[in-house]
Amino acid sequence: MRFIQLVAVVALCAAAAHAQERGNQNYQREAGNQYYNTRSTPPAIPLAGDLLLYDPKDVQPVPYVEAYVLQNVRPDSFVAVFGIAQEAPNAAESNRKTDKLVSDLVTAAAGIGVRREDVFVDFITQNPVYDYSVSGRTSREALTGFQTKKTVSLRYADRAIFERLVAAAAQLGIYDLIKVDYVVADMGSARLKMLEEASRIVNRKIASYSSLLGVQLKTKAVSEERYASFAPGDLYKTYTAYEAGEASTARVVDRRKTSTSYYDPLSNESFDAVINPAGIEPTVQLTLFLKVRCQWTAP
Repeated sequence: MRFIQLVAVVALCAAAAHAQERGNQNYQREAGNQYYNTRSTPPAIPLAGDLLLYDPKDVQPVPYVEAYVLQNVRPDSFVAVFGIAQEAPNAAESNRKTDKLVSDLVTAAAGIGVRREDVFVDFITQNPVYDYSVSGRTSREALTGFQTKKTVSLRYADRAIFERLVAAAAQLGIYDLIKVDYVVADMGSARLKMLEEASRIVNRKIASYSSLLGVQLKTKAVSEERYASFAPGDLYKTYTAYEAGEASTARVVDRRKTSTSYYDPLSNESFDAVINPAGIEPTVQLTLFLKVRCQWTAP
């Protein structure tokens, strides 16, 4: 009886300690508070927890050995994409105003270290703009002008350029930062490194299972080789932390609550090995799930 009580107390203490260290991200799971959707769903973990698996469809048991590897890769460069849109009474004027802003942004970017060959301007659309004029009880829709939209992609290697780039764009009245891409130049080498590490893990597991079970295992074929890549933008989450009361009046005026975003990378605990453990800065996270089919051999 005392042992059961001790286990219950330890379990409750462990749960409380876990909650204390989570911080305000707990508000993502509180039903009574505002919840902002995350930018992406958490990646599925392919490991089922069984390191030695069997295919139930086979008449003879077929063993599988799995390896799951994570690699944190620092990007070689970044690409910031800004959106620019301008309206005017006619299409030619809206296009001219947009081109002027684009030219000013490119010039400002050159002044902080972005080369002209690292800039690409993409024409998005040029569409008519309609509005309503009210006469008495009638609202009549009419063409009032045109809007031209373009995006400007700027590539840079120094992280410090980003802050200066955003500030320069804001001074020009450009506030639409669409996204920032993290670029890994040699993805093939990164994948090869993960494959080599996964192969070593599989061989170690085979040796351990052979010793544990008193049998011999031999690799036969690769059943699954699954790569995945997660940019920092895929792993940010957003929440709003607050406690709210209840109002019984007919008219309720809510106050705006501040939301918080944070980088929530894949955790090391789910993997057999981690190459380049994550530091304090966001990186590109690459994963490899390797499943190898084996066969029993006579000892």
